[in-house]
Amino acid sequence: MKKRHPDNKLNDLTGDRWIYLTQSVMKTNYPKSYGFSLRQRHGANKPPELMKELISFFTKKGATILDPFAGVGGTLLGASLCSRKALGIELNPQWISIYKKVCQNEIIQEKKIVKGDCLEVMDKLISSRRKFSLILTDPPYNINIDRTMCRGDYPNKRNRHTDYKEFSKYAQDFSNCKTYEHYLDTITLFIEKSYKLLYKDKYLIIMTKNAYQKGRYILVNQDIAKIAQSRGFTLKGEIIWYQNGIRLRPYGYPFSYVPNIIHHNILILRKEVSNGTNK
Repeated sequence: MKKRHPDNKLNDLTGDRWIYLTQSVMKTNYPKSYGFSLRQRHGANKPPELMKELISFFTKKGATILDPFAGVGGTLLGASLCSRKALGIELNPQWISIYKKVCQNEIIQEKKIVKGDCLEVMDKLISSRRKFSLILTDPPYNINIDRTMCRGDYPNKRNRHTDYKEFSKYAQDFSNCKTYEHYLDTITLFIEKSYKLLYKDKYLIIMTKNAYQKGRYILVNQDIAKIAQSRGFTLKGEIIWYQNGIRLRPYGYPFSYVPNIIHHNILILRKEVSNGTNK
């Protein structure tokens, strides 16, 4: 198991590393590296080391990755760490600027990142017949709503301190959809375009997070998985990712149970050939 199997067409991993990375739960505690002091301005930034692990499992060296919600470049940096090509799409120029600054400071060659609405850019990629070996992305988890999970008068206010605001001015921002149903409709468009941009038998990996809104728990991961399967993808699994150090907040206290949602749901979806018709 210490060598790569000759029939392994998915990645460049040895057998023991392959098996290790098939765990359905990942608990990580990565160092604050690769420009973290800059990247943390985006409160939903993802560790490049985590993205490297995912990319390493689902592609071979030299493969090209697409991230339609590039943010401050977690996926792009992860691709650089494991010798993959990558293309990012990002709506907000502030995040693009931070990604480029991180590359400059860390002496990492920039991957191409396109500013714009991901749905429009993906349409252009489809028209130009581009294909990718992996789409790995972290879209907005839900719509933006007013804070409802706490009264805001608890004594330890330090765990609320952050410079990050999820709200943006862009109408194309998925989190600015008016309703959760509208959000799912927009995610559906993204999934349909992703299917067209993938080579056959390749993977779409979506990082999601369930939500507690207006007094109810919403299985966002389940809703997105159902949509993806209705659009031709096969759900191959889910990784529960927990990052050490997440701050706990007294939601609901002392009246009712409201969860601290500290885990992410990473959906593993595959574009599988059906009756030889999918390309």
